[in-house]
Amino acid sequence: MSKVDKARAGDRPLLNRLSDLGSRIDWMMLFPVLTACAWLLGQDAVAMVLVVILPAFLALQGRQRDAYLRHVADIVDGRPLQKSSLHMTIDDVLVDCARRDRTTAVMQIQIEDLPVTDGDWGSDVAQTLMDRVTQRIAAVMRGQDRIIRSGDACVTVVLNPTRRTDLDVVMNIVDRVQIAIAEPISVDGRALRVRSRIGICSEAMAPSRSGAALLAAADCALRVAMRHGDDAVRVFNQDMQTQVEFDHKLATQIDDALDTGQIRPWFQPQVHTVTGHITGFEALARWHHPELGLLLPDRFLPCVQSAGRIVDMGDVILRQSLKALVAWDQAGLSVPSVGINLSLEELSDPRLAEQLIWQVDHHNIAPSRIAIEILETVTLRDGDETVMRNIEQMRKAGFRLDLDDFGTGAASISHIARFGVHRIKLDRSFVRGIDTDEAKRRMVAAIRCLADALDVIILAEGVETEAERETLAALGCQQLQGFIVARPMPFDDTIPWALARRHATTKDPRDRQARGSV
Repeated sequence: MSKVDKARAGDRPLLNRLSDLGSRIDWMMLFPVLTACAWLLGQDAVAMVLVVILPAFLALQGRQRDAYLRHVADIVDGRPLQKSSLHMTIDDVLVDCARRDRTTAVMQIQIEDLPVTDGDWGSDVAQTLMDRVTQRIAAVMRGQDRIIRSGDACVTVVLNPTRRTDLDVVMNIVDRVQIAIAEPISVDGRALRVRSRIGICSEAMAPSRSGAALLAAADCALRVAMRHGDDAVRVFNQDMQTQVEFDHKLATQIDDALDTGQIRPWFQPQVHTVTGHITGFEALARWHHPELGLLLPDRFLPCVQSAGRIVDMGDVILRQSLKALVAWDQAGLSVPSVGINLSLEELSDPRLAEQLIWQVDHHNIAPSRIAIEILETVTLRDGDETVMRNIEQMRKAGFRLDLDDFGTGAASISHIARFGVHRIKLDRSFVRGIDTDEAKRRMVAAIRCLADALDVIILAEGVETEAERETLAALGCQQLQGFIVARPMPFDDTIPWALARRHATTKDPRDRQARGSV
């Protein structure tokens, strides 16, 4: 924890300290007065009780103050604060709010994309980044707001008592915090970027007026924010509590879902932009829930992650995809490849490449028919020895590498060359409305020139209209994927669909359907 954090966590406002002192003096003066009155009135028993209660009460107050000082010491040492101490901190603020007719709010800030600290980075890079991030948060907050490390990648902000904590006020604070966090951080000569997701609960929205309830509600909002995109922010409400409880119930069913095959891949076709010939499928996880029906990844992936089964789910998708390739071959279909999405958790497994090589060999599938899809953010892990070793081994074994959601992250030309990328998947934000947006057309044209220079294929994702397809074809994008071709489908539907498409493209390669529409 930085010196800024140290000062702000441990230094209480002068008015608060005087108020606390006044409170102590009132009690210390009251007991002797009551005791003297009891003696004068002949109430010896009452006097004796007051004599015993006074030191006991003061001792209890002293223990509470010692506990407060211990949790301040935790902040000074830079260790994440224990939850019980955090509850005590928020309770202190709530007491102050009640005394001064003010209110407060709690923000839980989760920092994303911290580097794995091995290889050339050294063991303290993540800690250094978190220290810098915490300092930046403190710099944009008011002097008496509490900024506390509450986890390895989490910072808790407790607002000092204030007149208003409505949405406008809170979001103004959030904007300042996220702008500060988003600025590059220089570590060992490298500029690193991190992202944040934030959960918020104001005193007015908390289920009850206590530090534990306020923190739990902010945690709940953060878990919902974690299910959404980069820099997502969510404010607690009662419906959110119901949603989080439902997610927890889903998380308890993950093991059974994986063991019984409820979670399995659906496949979305990828085709040549001009001829319409199939160039591959992308495997996308779906959960066939016995009660809730078909669940999409954004509904259940956070539950899989919280259950610690993301690697197991990836293994299920891989094995089912390899079986699909075998079945397509047996049906006489030409499906060059299938795309498999790999999470950072999977790429961080030092045995990943070895397991992939064994799986393709077991199914007698050439590694070149597996396209490993990684997000642009993974390229920021080029200092992670395990991730880089896995990618290098997969590339040497013959696996293809796709860079997913290209254009939304921070991948550079050097990353594309170093990682040996075979294909970049143009993010749908570049594709949507490209037929009417000159700026997007210029951007895609520039990406096309880069791809040509590096001998990399471009696949456009999220293509939905014929006008978009024609524009992308004119700009030189070789492949496309999206609803204009087909929606993701279960394996049983892929063979009839592919046979029908082969018939259509053979009949007339220039036909509208062969050119990309369903």
